[in-house]
Amino acid sequence: MLMLATTVIFLVAYALIASEKVPHHLVTSVGALVVIAIGAIDPATALTNPHEGIDWSVLALLVGMMLLVGAIRTTGAFEWLAGITARLGRGNARITLALILLLSALTSTVLPNLTIVMLVAPVAIHLARQLRVAPLPFVLATIIGSNVGGTATLIGDPPNLIIGNRVGIEFLPFLEVMGPVALIALAVALVYFLLVFRRSLADVSPELAEKVAVTDTHRLRKIPLLVTAVALLAVVVVGYVAGGIAGVDPAFIALGSGVIAAALSRESLPVIGRGVEWKTLVFFAGLFVLVGALVSVGAMHEFSTFLTGVVGTDTTVISLVLLGVSGIVSGIVDNIPYVTSMIPVLTDLNSSLGLAEPSVLWWVLATGADLGGNLTVVGASANIVGVAIAHREGIRLSMWDYAKVGIPVTLLMLVATAPYLLSLG
Repeated sequence: MLMLATTVIFLVAYALIASEKVPHHLVTSVGALVVIAIGAIDPATALTNPHEGIDWSVLALLVGMMLLVGAIRTTGAFEWLAGITARLGRGNARITLALILLLSALTSTVLPNLTIVMLVAPVAIHLARQLRVAPLPFVLATIIGSNVGGTATLIGDPPNLIIGNRVGIEFLPFLEVMGPVALIALAVALVYFLLVFRRSLADVSPELAEKVAVTDTHRLRKIPLLVTAVALLAVVVVGYVAGGIAGVDPAFIALGSGVIAAALSRESLPVIGRGVEWKTLVFFAGLFVLVGALVSVGAMHEFSTFLTGVVGTDTTVISLVLLGVSGIVSGIVDNIPYVTSMIPVLTDLNSSLGLAEPSVLWWVLATGADLGGNLTVVGASANIVGVAIAHREGIRLSMWDYAKVGIPVTLLMLVATAPYLLSLG
């Protein structure tokens, strides 16, 4: 009876998250309190067990990266990069679009893709208007590029971090496997955009091209802070590559680096506080407890047994089904709760199949969840923010307008990465 009640609570919470009608952080926090109240998981486990409760390492990394990005934002570094992009594009709309896609992807390997969209999308729109071409492809390139780039690294997208922490996959092994996935997907996205939007990216006049190409880049501010923040970001990456520094958890290295950068920015505490997505942190904490309760009552073990009975024990078949399901589900609902709920399922499945860890199923899950986030507007938080920025700038971008690009490019990316993923098994 407890298993049934816990499962119902989780499904109701999932449905509310997918509906976008109730704030996500309220759904998961209330859900977490309810499962604790009915005895599905005890408070001590919820607060201290990273496998069945709150994973404080994930939260520490997120806070640290938010603080670091906030400090870098005050230096004008992102506007400076936009100016460089305009110069490199030399007034050519196709080259500029490709550079926006690449810039979004590259920076999203080490910075949260949500932040990249917030910073790059306005710049992309500005460049499109300078070139007097439709800004819609530039907005979409920013969103999809950021989601694709985040696929490559452990810290590039929250689902990757969750998988890495729970399974024990370190930074370099993750990059070694998922880097090619991101490159394949990026190549697909680039070709798709240049072909589909070739008419929207018509050649501009030589005079206008020259004007855009010589546009002054924004001046950098707070150079010492920028140098320090970039150095601290490098320390964070090294910490993950090395699995820690001087015995310190890399997630807490990130937190410490973020605090130092925030202090050096000399911004007031309210300004620094606004740079931290507190609601996102509450959402994560509640979600960890909800999924932990499912594990505690045995619901996830039952589901993995059912899944094995449906798809059999052929790793190739399971991988293809998992890739397709992950890509579609992550495009309909947020990929974070999906990945969090699937981790205990795959843990049981790997054990029953006798697969060596980390198995191909983890890479398939990460790929499907990360790339599937491009499918629809609600597939990832970065998409929602990107669309909101477009609306703020007077650009029409409906859910269907997004889906007309998101659905085909996502399906093409999943198909293109499938052979590589199957070769890992």
